[in-house]
Formats: sequence, structure tokens, C-alpha cells
Amino acid sequence: FQVLGRQNRLAGWLGCDGDKWCEFTLMVAMRATPIGYVHVFVAGVAAARVFMLVATRDAETGERVGPGTRRVVLAEQRAPLLLRYGCCAGYLAYGVMVLFATEWIETHYYFFHNGGMLPVMVLVLIGAAIGKDPITVWVFRSRPMLTLGRISYLQYLMQHVLQGWIKRTFGWEDNHTAKVLFLPALLLFSYCCQRWVEKPYTEYQRWRQERGVKGCDDRAIARVEAVTAKLPSQRRGQ
Repeated sequence: FQVLGRQNRLAGWLGCDGDKWCEFTLMVAMRATPIGYVHVFVAGVAAARVFMLVATRDAETGERVGPGTRRVVLAEQRAPLLLRYGCCAGYLAYGVMVLFATEWIETHYYFFHNGGMLPVMVLVLIGAAIGKDPITVWVFRSRPMLTLGRISYLQYLMQHVLQGWIKRTFGWEDNHTAKVLFLPALLLFSYCCQRWVEKPYTEYQRWRQERGVKGCDDRAIARVEAVTAKLPSQRRGQ
């Protein structure tokens, strides 16, 4: 992706170099669609597998997890030292890159944007999952970080919604106060959405599931499944 994206090489190879729409479409395809992240998905699957192999054991046999495993337990002491302290190692590597390789990162933007940070991210993820890393114990498990974790997805969903409303209502380009207050406003807005929308709805869905209550959404899904189940038999009959 670094080779293809740098200086719009792919657009040049396709014969549309200079066409802004073509260059923009190719840029979006590489940076914001599954085309540019298949290897990232595979790396995530591989990282989960590595975690299961090195940091968990079969609860009944004490051996590595396998196809016949029914329950697993965490076995953090068996994990390699680098992975047990993966958060420290990952953030240390990231800090070194930021301090000493900024220019190189800027010139290799596509490389880092489309997976070049995977080694650092895998270290942090596995280190946090094992749970023995000091950063995990003293930072990630603190109440503020747990709260940020709960509202992180809503921050992602609501950032453009909130920013768009601020732009239309108060302006943005010359409104420095709005830019300064945007982050705390986003955190507060995301917390309110999580606390009074997402959480009650999740609890309601759990209550419904426990009591076997069927709603209109369940009936709609059942109806769609019934219709689609008939399609293959109808085609075979034809």
C-alpha cells in the first residue's frame, strides 16, 4: 500500500493520474474499505490464536487448548515475558517511533496506516489480555479508563454527529472555543448516550432473553428466516 499510495502511483498505473475523482476513489479504497485491511483482519485472528496458545490452558487437562477443549483458564505465567509485559513493550516501541522516527512515519504514511503498527498493537492487546502488565493493572483497570472503555464506541459513532451540530449552530473554522470544548463535550455526550440509551436497552434485551419474551423485532427476523428458508425448496421445485 505504501508503494501503491505514495504519490498516487496506482492512479498513474491505471492511467487516471491527475483525475481528482479517480485519485480520491483509490485513496478511499485503500484507506477506508476492507480492500486495505484484509491482512489486518487476518492478523487479528492470528493474534487471538497466539493468545489462546500461550496464555490459556484447558481447564480440565491443564494442556494447551485444542478442538476438544470445553473450558479454558488463564495461564499467564506460561506466556513469554515479552507478551506478559506487552503493554510496556508496545508503548515503549511506539514512544521511540514518535520521538526518533517521525519524519520516516510521515513519508511512509500508507505503510503505518494500513498495518505497519500491527506489531505494536498486537503487543499491547495481548499484554492487556493477559492482565499482568503494570500498565494494565494500574492504568487500564482504573475507573476512569474503564469508563472511557465503555463509551469508546459511542465516541466513535457520535464524533461527526456532534461536530456537525456544533458547526451548524456555533461555527467551527474561526471558533476556537468550540474546538477546545469539543473533546470534553464529546466525552459527556457519549457518556449520556451510554448511560441512558445503550445501557437501558441492553438490560432490557437481557431481561427479554432471560424470560423468553418475544418482541416485534424477533417476529420480523423469524418471518424473514421463514421466507428465505422456502426459497431453495421453491427453486428446486422449479
